[in-house]
Amino acid sequence: MIKAYVIFVAFFAATTTTIFAELELSHEECKEIGFNPETLKCSACEKLSQFQLEEILTDCQRCCTKDITETHERFPLAVFEVCECNLGRFPQVNAFVKSEMKDNWGNKVKVKQVRGTLPTILLKSSDGRTQRTLNIEKWDTDTITDFLNDWLEQ
Repeated sequence: MIKAYVIFVAFFAATTTTIFAELELSHEECKEIGFNPETLKCSACEKLSQFQLEEILTDCQRCCTKDITETHERFPLAVFEVCECNLGRFPQVNAFVKSEMKDNWGNKVKVKQVRGTLPTILLKSSDGRTQRTLNIEKWDTDTITDFLNDWLEQ
């Protein structure tokens, strides 16, 4: 009986080690199939299904590096400073501030016309003081949305 138990435990240990070893690919194997494990974040793999790329999802997950969740301060208000005369040069920012997208955050997102300014987001404290200022000239609407979801208080 003890002999059978020892054999079972040895078999189980060898099997689980093999299974877990197969979960991750080596650095070289990842490179060969087109993934760079040094820069590939697991959150990027999660987006593959949006593009009907489920067939590479498993390999992506076997090569990715777990995202480090950083905690940071959240702010009660974001103010977009834009100049109407410059908005044509920034179609993604224009689409965001002119559409109803900004309304998803209610009164937490405001748009302020400031003559001559390039598109900027000001993150403000509850007393209205500017805490952070970010140039958003090259941001697309998805980046703006993700940023606001991440940096504004719920």
